[in-house]
Amino acid sequence: MNYIELQDYPLHWVYKRADMGITEADLATIKPMTSSFANQVWQRDISAEAIDLDRLEDSDWLSDNSHWPKTENWERAFDSEEQALPETLAGHLNWDPQTVVFVCYDAEHIIETRYGTLQRNWKAFLFAAEQALVLGRRRKEALWFIDESKVKLGQRD
Repeated sequence: MNYIELQDYPLHWVYKRADMGITEADLATIKPMTSSFANQVWQRDISAEAIDLDRLEDSDWLSDNSHWPKTENWERAFDSEEQALPETLAGHLNWDPQTVVFVCYDAEHIIETRYGTLQRNWKAFLFAAEQALVLGRRRKEALWFIDESKVKLGQRD
């Protein structure tokens, strides 16, 4: 078993908040990984050694600034009434709505969803996170929400 039920996820309450407005159909696509499966994905796609985004090794691809040519401010969009992923970020990703997405918080906490769900509900995925890395399965584009106001737009190897 690679996933746990959303109601068993420690931060499930974020996705159930009425002000997030997540539909039942979208909730069905939000799949928290088990810690062991998350660790496998983390080691494969992010870092073989680091356990979170604050402790990356110099050899990890995320540590290479050449992968992150652009940084944007996302705080204003988060605080706005607009629910959709900001155009600058959506334009960078430019993925099909069915693309499998990994929202990575640390080596034991990764959520799999679909890009369409992320586009409509991006604020929920960042609500209780200090940092988050958004990767698409078999996609090079990435978003790294590095703090409460900045996001790096980049490409992985």
